[in-house]
Amino acid sequence: MKLPPEPPPLTWAQTWLLIRSDMERLVLHLRANSLGHRCYYALLPGFQALFWHRISRYLFLRGWARASRLVSLFSMYLTRSEIPPTTSIGPSALIAHATGVYIFGHIGARMTVHGNGGFGGGFGEEDIGAGPGYAVVGDDVVMSFGARAFGAIRIGNGVKFGPGTQVMKDVPDGAMVMWTQSRIIADTLAPAGQP
Repeated sequence: MKLPPEPPPLTWAQTWLLIRSDMERLVLHLRANSLGHRCYYALLPGFQALFWHRISRYLFLRGWARASRLVSLFSMYLTRSEIPPTTSIGPSALIAHATGVYIFGHIGARMTVHGNGGFGGGFGEEDIGAGPGYAVVGDDVVMSFGARAFGAIRIGNGVKFGPGTQVMKDVPDGAMVMWTQSRIIADTLAPAGQP
């Protein structure tokens, strides 16, 4: 099996541009742009998860694997998000709620993860360009709260995942993926003797 070529090392200027693009996306998302707001946003766990991932990725691509793993581990304990330095994330990413987020693979630009989900490993070790068992994700993908994508799958550009969605197969460009609607099986709050 032929492995994909290693990506070139990032310069510090490129890394800083990625961090700035994440902040600009957060400013647009929260619709406030004063210096005070930016200082507050910089402390949010979602931004911190991306910030420390960008630093970890920079170190990893420069050949400092141990240091990158330590930074990644620090970030995981700080933010409760797991994003290893092997993961590639495009510019202008947004993690709305960091707890329970995991991102593995090759992720395009302007990704949005709303919390408690993400992109992870699945069945098998097939490598489609993002690492063994991980997804290749296009641009402008939105993961609602609890949405998950598993395995060596391809997710197209502009895909939107509904809350609680679980996907283990390829998704074409522009698709909307929704989980089955919940149904009330029994009403346990009804008083005794009433239907």
